[in-house]
Amino acid sequence: MTDKIPPQALDIEDAVLGAMLIDSNCLNIAMSKLFSDVFYREANTLIFQAIENLYDKGQPVDILTVADQMRRDGSLEQCGGSYYITRLTNNVTSGANIEYHSVLLCEFYLKRQAINITGTANNDLYLDEKDVFDIINQADAALQQAQEKVLQGHARDMAYFSVKVLEQHDSVKSTGVLGISTGLKSIDEAICGLVPPDVIVIAARPGQGKTALALSITHNASIIGNTPCLWISLEMDGVQLTRRLASIDTGINHEILRNGKTTRDEYDTFQKSLDLISRSKVFIEDRTSINIRDIRTRAYLLKKRNNIGYIVVDYLQLMSGVTRNPSREQEIAEISRGLKCLSKELGVPIIALSQLSREVEKRPDKMPQLSDLRESGAIEQDADEVLFLMRPEYYKMTEDVNIGGKEYPVAGLCICSVAKNRHGSTRNIPINFKGSTMHFYDNSGQYGTEVANWRPITQYVD
Repeated sequence: MTDKIPPQALDIEDAVLGAMLIDSNCLNIAMSKLFSDVFYREANTLIFQAIENLYDKGQPVDILTVADQMRRDGSLEQCGGSYYITRLTNNVTSGANIEYHSVLLCEFYLKRQAINITGTANNDLYLDEKDVFDIINQADAALQQAQEKVLQGHARDMAYFSVKVLEQHDSVKSTGVLGISTGLKSIDEAICGLVPPDVIVIAARPGQGKTALALSITHNASIIGNTPCLWISLEMDGVQLTRRLASIDTGINHEILRNGKTTRDEYDTFQKSLDLISRSKVFIEDRTSINIRDIRTRAYLLKKRNNIGYIVVDYLQLMSGVTRNPSREQEIAEISRGLKCLSKELGVPIIALSQLSREVEKRPDKMPQLSDLRESGAIEQDADEVLFLMRPEYYKMTEDVNIGGKEYPVAGLCICSVAKNRHGSTRNIPINFKGSTMHFYDNSGQYGTEVANWRPITQYVD
């Protein structure tokens, strides 16, 4: 069988380099998008490297300067001498299509990379000593790296961003949120909902309701709001999460659903709620060992197939890093940065749950601080919003709590402290917690309250 020629376009390579040598505007456009690896012909790679060297130094780029640079690098004769460089400019009539041609070269580069990466993976799959998941993850990481290399050079002008800003303004003006509503009006008002590509960290000591708040948001956004999402659960399995979603949805005590002591009416309601939940696009990954590379693989696939709107990670400290790090702090920093990069790449918000250190317990008021984020200051740095949860009732407090000049009884109260808000102010928010169903609802009586969440059984009927 004849070997196939890798995807390439030598005529376009020549045209792009020729335009760069005679037109400074073409030079600037191409340098913002291209890198040496996109060129298939070795001579063209060498010429681009010489152009890049001159450009980075702020020196003039033309036939003579490039030839001189290559002569000093010892690569001039390797590419065919000055004649070859001159020839590149002879057939260039216009650089008007330089941007389009640059994109084409990037696409051919990605095709070649995909062929090489998948070919390596294909060979490895025949080897028994290699784990299939490692092979797939390595191939995926390599493909993503190739994509990132291409995308990082795609700068956009202000016209593009101005349109996006206006779209966001119109959205928040009509709906009150920039992204996905949490179903909790007070939180939406504070952070404008789940806005891509934000990373929203929900942090608390054990027992304060991190998972419960994330599930309440998921119920509102995905079960009621039909927004697809990916749940990464390293603490609870999918059965437990589904049961808790059903408890939130039906208002039936979670313990009753767990021990099976439902009445006939409760069972009917429970069954219909599960039917509703089963039709939602909530995808749960509940393996106990998972790293940021695994999350990236699943997220990209679900974004393509089901257009997931957000991701939940429960919780950060249970994740493992991809690379070996000398300290757990560095490992958490790698995970935190990986989540932030993933949110930008996919254009989806990520809710990341996090544990807090025991320093919280030493304070009389039990209110968390940013310094309490366990094991890494990188979490605070990478997060766009940090929400702390504290339930006074959990700590046996009895006195009413003043929030924003208003007194709130401690029964069922949770203080949601917006301790970091990259896009707005920080504040304390009162939200209600119902222990029997382990869910949160708004203190304001708006959308997301008990009444709104606990719909009559007739609403389940198609």
